[in-house]
Amino acid sequence: MKLTPFTIAFLYLIVGVCWIVFSDRLLATVAQHTGWVFVEHMQTAKGIAYVVITAVLLFIFIRKLHTQLSRAEEDYKRLFLENPQPLYVFDVQTFRFLEINKATETQYGYTRDEFLRMTLLDIRPPEERSRFLALNHSIADTSIHYWGRWKHLRKDGQTLIVEIFTHPVVFQGRDARLTYVRDVTAMVQAQEQLEELGNKLQAIINSTDDAIWAIDKHYRLLVCNQAFASIMQQRTGRVVQIGQELSIPDYDNPQQANRWMDAYRRALAGEKVEFEENDVLQPGEKPRYAHVSMHPILDANQKVIGAACILHDITSLKEHEIQLKEALERYNLVTKATNDAIWDWDILHDRVVFNDQFWQMFGFEPTDEGGKLWEEHLHPDDKERVLQGIQQALNEKRNLWADEYRLRCGNGKYKYVLDRAYILYDEQQRPVRMIGATQDIQIQKEYEQAILRQNEQLREIAYISSHEVRGPASALMGLFMLMKEQYIAQNNQEYQELLPLIRESLEQLDSVIHKIVDKTSQLMQ
Repeated sequence: MKLTPFTIAFLYLIVGVCWIVFSDRLLATVAQHTGWVFVEHMQTAKGIAYVVITAVLLFIFIRKLHTQLSRAEEDYKRLFLENPQPLYVFDVQTFRFLEINKATETQYGYTRDEFLRMTLLDIRPPEERSRFLALNHSIADTSIHYWGRWKHLRKDGQTLIVEIFTHPVVFQGRDARLTYVRDVTAMVQAQEQLEELGNKLQAIINSTDDAIWAIDKHYRLLVCNQAFASIMQQRTGRVVQIGQELSIPDYDNPQQANRWMDAYRRALAGEKVEFEENDVLQPGEKPRYAHVSMHPILDANQKVIGAACILHDITSLKEHEIQLKEALERYNLVTKATNDAIWDWDILHDRVVFNDQFWQMFGFEPTDEGGKLWEEHLHPDDKERVLQGIQQALNEKRNLWADEYRLRCGNGKYKYVLDRAYILYDEQQRPVRMIGATQDIQIQKEYEQAILRQNEQLREIAYISSHEVRGPASALMGLFMLMKEQYIAQNNQEYQELLPLIRESLEQLDSVIHKIVDKTSQLMQ
């Protein structure tokens, strides 16, 4: 049983009353048999016995109560000294430490004896001491006070950022305050790093012309950049605020509003959404085109908690596309007379579109994988050169590219083609489109090859004329000169008349051979 002052007084009362009542009755009974003289002696003995018994009981009760108080004191002292949180007691008049626990020693690096010789000013940097002295240290108010964040100094000079909670107490007969110190240095540093990271992130997203924003599952705006805020202000006439519910602007076209709401719902349901949008921000302005992408934001448990959105202005690209489409339509009309194959390579999405003439020219069945089909049918001897030439033109930011190569047709035969293209770039000088025309030059190549073969034949004729024919002709001239000398020596009149005729024929033959060689050389040139 736990002893309290009330319990001790109550037990003392019960024992005293019982003793008086029962002892008096006992003495009255004894007096009837022994007389009152003996009873008077017993009355004295009863009083002495009462005093002895009550003294023993009081000793037992007081010792038990003292034991309880000592145990409670030890328990409370242990709760203070062994508390894992730094605690200390200081005198509100002198600011001296009156008691500290082990956690305080560990946190600050001082021993208990060192602390008891110090004041609270010793653990504060000079710039914060005046702020501390300005505080109200009175103990009249018995509530717990939060004194805010402070800088404290460890024994090794390291600065701690702490939060202080105090409660007024009376300790060792002095007005004092029990103080709890929470070290928030790591938390503050993490907050500063997070704030710095947030500032850098905000600077990054503000450096782009793309509109960037994020919403939670209740359509409240979590973050946005300046581009998004500017668009919303132009569209709604209101300044957007972080935390406000992001309402869809009142579009003249209900389908446009429904498209946005449907996109938000799908993104918040965990789906990645992409679509193109066009709108007029200000009356009288030309339409603006944009590519919108929305991605779900997931927490550590892969649960959707919001949606991150990006709006990229593609007005210039769309205008180029419209211009290209119009130009392509005009070019298609022209190419119907020339039978050129037209192709359009969307470089960003790696998609190639060919007109009908391409499939007819090479005998292929139309397919969505036209670019892959074209590359697979390049002649092995031309493939590397052609592909490298295209890549080099893109790398060097050239607008024109042209090349001749062979392409295998649907029937397995190769055709010579002349391919020419125009390359378009975006504002960042990234290649985005390549429009080309492929011309069938197979007949021209065959004609060139026929000419080359004819030239080769003429070269052979020239060689024969200059070497194989002129050699015998030169030999005949030499023999003629020998015969002339012999017949002159013999004075043969009949043969001397024939010799001029033979010489004239040989000279005519040599002249004809020279003309053949000269004509052949001219044709080869």
